[in-house]
Amino acid sequence: MDFSILKIKEIDCVLKYTAEEMSFTTQNRHNHIIGIHLSGSAVHYLKNQKFTISENCIYFLNQKDDYKVKVLEKGVAFSVHFTTYEPIDTESFCIKTSKANEIVRLLNIIEKEYLSKDNNLGLMSDLYNLCSELNKIYQKSYFPKDKRMTNAETYINTHFAENNCLAEAAEQSSLSRRRFNDLFKKCFGMTPNRYLTSLKIDYAKNLIGTDYFSISQIAEMCGFSDVYYFCKVFKSETGTTPAKYKKYDAAQN
Repeated sequence: MDFSILKIKEIDCVLKYTAEEMSFTTQNRHNHIIGIHLSGSAVHYLKNQKFTISENCIYFLNQKDDYKVKVLEKGVAFSVHFTTYEPIDTESFCIKTSKANEIVRLLNIIEKEYLSKDNNLGLMSDLYNLCSELNKIYQKSYFPKDKRMTNAETYINTHFAENNCLAEAAEQSSLSRRRFNDLFKKCFGMTPNRYLTSLKIDYAKNLIGTDYFSISQIAEMCGFSDVYYFCKVFKSETGTTPAKYKKYDAAQN
């Protein structure tokens, strides 16, 4: 799933759902669904695939896919239904995960934001965080990692605040920068630049949450030489400024 180009339009609903019937058909949906099965199990029959969603399975149901459901054991599914400005290429999928608690935690935050209806920017940011977590699980499950790329990922995670971080990661991989970019995107579903930016902003969010550093200090610690550029990138990634995010984070805690 290439969430680097995902543009969410609207969140239609956030719900915990228990099927009333033991079999049913879903057709002509206008939204995508992502979520996790908390209990029970059900088989989903799509045009070209079939999968069983059971406890601790995350799933993505693409808007374009109609499907039939046979409930094996009634249970509860926790999901978000949303629309995007452009179609999502990724096929529907189901993956058993060991990170169920983290997915449920993010869904609980989204549900709270959705029901309060007073912070749409925060709601969208939280949904992008959930999509990011699902993407990590999806990439690990569907795409075996190139050892050169996993080493590059480790290097970037450690040296992301350095100016020559990506150039050095490519050099250590013994690849041209163009080839490095292509392999990295194939491995992680996003370009090295997108990965690096996301890493920096996630780190910035954590630093803002500590309340120990000024915005200028955080910009420098994240590898931005210009605080104004940092604020611009932060707003582009989260939908809000660092100062407003700080107030929002303080209110949440």
